[in-house]
Amino acid sequence: MALLKKLFAAKDPLKLLRRAVVQQRWADVLREAEVIRRDGLSPELLEELQTTLEQAGNQLAEINLEEGEACLRGGQRDQALEHFQLAAEHARSESLRSLIRQRLEKSALVVREKTVSAQSAGDPCCASGCATAAESAPTTDHEMDVDSRLELSLTSYPSEMATRYLNTSDSFKQALLLAFTGAAEEALSAFDRIVEQERDDLYQFERGALLLRLGQTVQGRDCLQRALALNPRQTLAMETLVTLELAENQWENAERRLQQMLAAGISMPFCYSRLAELYAGKNDLVGAIGYAEQALASGPVELDILVLLSDCLEKTGRIEKAEAVLSALPGSGCGGGGAHVLLAEFWLRHGKSLPQALEAFKSASRQDPGNLRWPLRIAQTCLAQNRHKEGRDLLEKILCTPDLPADLRQEAEKNFSFYGK
Repeated sequence: MALLKKLFAAKDPLKLLRRAVVQQRWADVLREAEVIRRDGLSPELLEELQTTLEQAGNQLAEINLEEGEACLRGGQRDQALEHFQLAAEHARSESLRSLIRQRLEKSALVVREKTVSAQSAGDPCCASGCATAAESAPTTDHEMDVDSRLELSLTSYPSEMATRYLNTSDSFKQALLLAFTGAAEEALSAFDRIVEQERDDLYQFERGALLLRLGQTVQGRDCLQRALALNPRQTLAMETLVTLELAENQWENAERRLQQMLAAGISMPFCYSRLAELYAGKNDLVGAIGYAEQALASGPVELDILVLLSDCLEKTGRIEKAEAVLSALPGSGCGGGGAHVLLAEFWLRHGKSLPQALEAFKSASRQDPGNLRWPLRIAQTCLAQNRHKEGRDLLEKILCTPDLPADLRQEAEKNFSFYGK
């Protein structure tokens, strides 16, 4: 339930979005963007948000395109078609859309040969120019039904809860899908039409989470409390209340609830992760390290916890262990063989493995050409390798960029004042 936590920590509404980009968590970028209120953003932030969404969409499209092509090579035509449809939903650039349309037409025709005669080429397109999944796919067995769509949306839910959701009424499922696709007001109306007999803990939790996303905190909290009254082990309601308390700086209430959940054996990785964040927020680095390590030992955790653990270890002088934690992050580049950019930035800070760090930054710059962080890191790495002219020239070019973010400009100016002519 990290999204709800982020919703209330909005001094910099795009901070978490930027971090997800740095960590190449493209699906998280899109999920984070769903809860950002556009009406409160400046024109500059709106433009940055749009650019980031385009980048994330294209990256997800490319991933699904590659998966689809791999499935085709393996003779898995149905799976290939599903990946191409997902790619079509995410793609933003016209060149990528065109390539996906070609793959969609090819894979759809292969599937159709089994059932009906192939239709003529030239699938209709949506207003944005991309062939939609429904238009490009066969219209019978291969359409994604409500349960299939819901199952995909519930992948982050506990498995036993996901099973309960799949056994709910059609009206509840439709309301839930509206909520998952960002149609918040429409979803709320749909939830309000559900009959009283179906308003169990799942209903109360989902309606409460929806109200929180709409900024109706008091009403949302009431729904979460009702969910717990109906089911004292309602994991998602407990997690959401904790994140709400943390967001509102109710540290003692959050810690008390987390300790109660641990005592009951509920959601151990979540509890240890939140305690690690809580103690890091109090600048108790030793406590934060202890809880983060317990989180890792108890099961899968968010990438943020690995980063937090490494950061705390680095600040307490445990450099080798901090590096080992970052080394566990997924690599970048072709085949994932390169270093993660966070590991590369660690190396740059400590003057280690600079050639590998440089390659990681170059790879990140190719994947994300609009992000000036990577040219700056390339320049800094060149300077650290005593390639002063190359680094200075790149710094000068970066400093001439009018839309250079303030934090990067400050870094670049500091570097240039030290290494400049």
